[in-house]
Amino acid sequence: MPDRPDMAAALAAPPLTNLVRVGGEMFSWTEPVARDNPLLTHLSVELVGPGGTVLVAGPHPDELVTALTTGGAEVTWLLRSLTDAEQAARSHPAVTVLTGALGKADLTAGYDLVVATDGIQRLNSAEGDQLSAAELLDRLARAVRPGGALILMHDNQLGAHHTVRLDPGAGHRDDAAWRPAEAVDGPAARTQLTAALTGSGLEIGTAYAAFPEPSAPTVLIGGETLGDVASPLRPWLRTVLARAYTTAFRGRPVLSDPRRLIDRALRAGAEDTVAGGWLVIAHAPGDRDRPARRPDVLVGDEHGIRTPDAEIRTGQAPREPHGLRRAELVRPAAGYPLEERLLDLCAAADVRRLRQEIAQYESWLAGQSQDGLIDGPAALADLSDLGVTPDGPAVLSARWAPAEPIPTQTALVRALWQFAVRLATWARPHPWPITASAADLAAILTGMAGRSVTEEDLRAAVDLQVTIDAAEFGMTPAERRAHRLALLAVQPGTAPLDVAGYGELAEALWRQRYQASHLLAMMEWTEQIIASRDSQLSRMEWELRFHRSRVTGRALMAAKRAYRMIKSGPR
Repeated sequence: MPDRPDMAAALAAPPLTNLVRVGGEMFSWTEPVARDNPLLTHLSVELVGPGGTVLVAGPHPDELVTALTTGGAEVTWLLRSLTDAEQAARSHPAVTVLTGALGKADLTAGYDLVVATDGIQRLNSAEGDQLSAAELLDRLARAVRPGGALILMHDNQLGAHHTVRLDPGAGHRDDAAWRPAEAVDGPAARTQLTAALTGSGLEIGTAYAAFPEPSAPTVLIGGETLGDVASPLRPWLRTVLARAYTTAFRGRPVLSDPRRLIDRALRAGAEDTVAGGWLVIAHAPGDRDRPARRPDVLVGDEHGIRTPDAEIRTGQAPREPHGLRRAELVRPAAGYPLEERLLDLCAAADVRRLRQEIAQYESWLAGQSQDGLIDGPAALADLSDLGVTPDGPAVLSARWAPAEPIPTQTALVRALWQFAVRLATWARPHPWPITASAADLAAILTGMAGRSVTEEDLRAAVDLQVTIDAAEFGMTPAERRAHRLALLAVQPGTAPLDVAGYGELAEALWRQRYQASHLLAMMEWTEQIIASRDSQLSRMEWELRFHRSRVTGRALMAAKRAYRMIKSGPR
């Protein structure tokens, strides 16, 4: 229960003239709010101009409301928690705050824009009747004026974030703990969601599949690109989505690595089915001008919003932590992902073609360098960030580049060492299963590129990887030291170091047990061979003694000594 001010403080506080109680407000309740999402904020702000009216339905980040008011919009904010509504009214005196259930709010005046990027799950109140999902969607749609717009995020109950969730007791902590058991979560597919909004009189403008989670989407895919397995954006999308899920689920307990599920979905063109949610921008019929057609893919974070055309909208000043600089690169290209090809060749034990691919990569990397030094996105690009096009390797996506050039040898060893780490931690088959560590495997791969590796090269590569991870995830010095030790200790059977799912942990445990049983079997076999050879040597020794004790044996030994004397006589 949140802390409430005492009576004297409550009486002394100035009245909140911008707070309106509509009924059904929840008194002893407060809502967790997601962090500001620049992607959702940007899309919301561009839908309304100065002087427009906006309804923000449900809990949203303060940054979104501030951006709308700064743009000159007249904002009304609906919150079911009385405590949160009072705080919002104090923080945003220019905003009209409604507190209560959506079903009891009078929205007949209509709004130029209705923002519901938090979804519809938190628009009902425990203090009153529960509206169904269809009724909630209809009320939001009817709150849009002619020519206005609705931007809505809807959670996908079949999404990968739910499928891999490992959080015992979550059912007693979520809103579903007090919602009626027969309450539905709403449309279960993007087509059902758009059909519901169309049935309420809206026209669908854009419908995106949102990844990785509806509360914090960083990748939006829609239009013709969604589900198109022949799109040239596919290799790039696999890289972008893998990075998005790595960032979102790093250090979180999950049943299985969500990146594998998303990768399989992209291969099958089924990413819409396992998306975290769906973002729909719908318009009410009217004569107002609408924005130009939006790109099919949007990628955003706190540093800006990018499209496949490499358009960048800077969100914050570029950072240069730990000697690195931001290098937001988006370059879709036709071809195949290099890491995927290497994984397939390792599984097939095709050493000859594996050597060819690695040698081609080394040659390309050497061509990007000058005087043994390399800079730019190519210096820190992982093999998963590279694609092989008809013109050779190319960087498809990159986030960091060194502020100063680094040795080409370090860049090469780091890329191949990281690939070796993934082979080991993902339990992927390869032609060298008896290698003792990822460092040994990296040395083999680097040898395929025609280069030798020293202990200093490996440690420099690991230090560079720690620097990249520290810049990406904001690690403290203590976390950097622990991460470095963990990377140096990677060996067959080690669990993934970023997203350690229960399935991957079980796989690592099985692999360790398999290796232990294999070593025990080898020890037993070795002991049997030694015992067999000892038995044979004992038998031969007995036979030799037996023959020496006979007359014939003594004669043969005398003849042997005479032969040796005759042979050595002339000397």
